[in-house]
Amino acid sequence: QTPMSKMETESTGAGSEAKLKTVGLYGGTFEIGMPPGILDCSTIRQVPNHQEFYANTETGMNIITEINEFNGKVADDKASEFYFHNLAKDTYAKEVKIITEKKDAKENMPGCKGLATSFIIGDHVVNQRVDNKGAEMRVRVHMAVVRIKEVKADMLILISLPIPSNLSNNEGKKMAEQFLQLLKTFKINSLAVFKEAASK
Repeated sequence: QTPMSKMETESTGAGSEAKLKTVGLYGGTFEIGMPPGILDCSTIRQVPNHQEFYANTETGMNIITEINEFNGKVADDKASEFYFHNLAKDTYAKEVKIITEKKDAKENMPGCKGLATSFIIGDHVVNQRVDNKGAEMRVRVHMAVVRIKEVKADMLILISLPIPSNLSNNEGKKMAEQFLQLLKTFKINSLAVFKEAASK
């Protein structure tokens, strides 16, 4: 089993789904469902103001949200691919592979009505150490992009976790389904915090 497939499940009418706990992000501006065993990293280390960082220290799974300045040079249908490759550059990935991409994810993200949304799933091969002197590992990256043009922001929702090189198609499919389940819980409650910051 992969780390993501070990999520605690409960039986529902539509089959088994992970038990997700609703968590407020950026002071309640957004909310999202988090799986069991996830730790808020801001309680143990400093996290930049534009990020929310959660992790499962047992499995190595990270769930990160990040607010970036809206990039008007990138078209909506290219946004997820742009940020996916941008992350690869930031982590000095030695290999980058796109597995699937959805350029319009409105059906998957009902809490983002009227906004341009997309997602991408793929692998980055990175070094385990920051100094690039350790062993390489393959990381499955699930990334969604929400473009909130009203407040000039591009928001990223990212789940990453190390995987074996021989990950089965079935396990990969389960991981993707759980990522999509999480996206369905994402909701924008208010953009007031952006507007207040802009007026200062």
